[in-house]
Amino acid sequence: MTSIEFNGQIYVLPDEVKGIDNSQYKILEMLGRGGNGSVFECENAATGETFALKVLLNLKFPRIERFEREIQIISRLSHEHIVTYITHGKMLITHTPKREARSRNRSYPNPFDVSFIIMRKANSNLREFLTQSSSPLRFEDYYGQFVGLAKALEKLHVVAMHRDIKPDNILISADVWQISDFGLCALIEETEKQLTRAEEAVGPRYWMSPEAVSKAMGLGDVINCCSDLFQLASVFWFVVTRRPPIGILTMDDWSGPPSLGQLLLDTLQHNPLRRPRSTTEFLQQLEDVRFS
Repeated sequence: MTSIEFNGQIYVLPDEVKGIDNSQYKILEMLGRGGNGSVFECENAATGETFALKVLLNLKFPRIERFEREIQIISRLSHEHIVTYITHGKMLITHTPKREARSRNRSYPNPFDVSFIIMRKANSNLREFLTQSSSPLRFEDYYGQFVGLAKALEKLHVVAMHRDIKPDNILISADVWQISDFGLCALIEETEKQLTRAEEAVGPRYWMSPEAVSKAMGLGDVINCCSDLFQLASVFWFVVTRRPPIGILTMDDWSGPPSLGQLLLDTLQHNPLRRPRSTTEFLQQLEDVRFS
């Protein structure tokens, strides 16, 4: 059994879990944790191959619904630059309050089911990769990754908006940069259930689009696919310059090919109507970039 502390609770996870495809996985060491759950290394009991297992531990509304949506989205996507979905399922866990919480709450809930996703295990994320590298990346090192990520976002936008693109959510698996973490996604279909409050800050701190910031301030702005493009362009700018694109930018702040810099400046416009109109348009312009 694996015991972990999360949000004032002690959770006990089983030694093994079963995916919806009946494959068995042994839960190994914890790889990381976030605001809604934890990620563990796991091993396929039949093959010995290792993967990453993400389990939801924050059971407040609307976290459960968001995690189920994440499963729905990632299981529908297949692209080299999107983290590889393997299977998903439910595991039976128990939890009890920490000692200091017991005086306030003496109820001990019965074991209950929580959802998990199993994905291809990554080597690191883009933020870790960049902070560990002291030398600038060459054009030939990042340009193909940029194109691949833009193609992956184009495919995602058929289904959903990501709304949480940042260096931490771009994983590196066998030297391929992949979009991950679809927990804040919003489905494109108009009939989707809204899982974010009107005033909720939707997006990654330091990487949010202007309209996402305005929406969080209650100004009624709409987050759409152009907001994802803003976030992706912010990440691209950071990769090349090692500085987040904050403030009023000019080409004097850019250190890469001029044609790429101009495209990113256009995509980082405050007004979304001045950005590329779609991911497809952005990708077409990106594919026209040449090193110079």
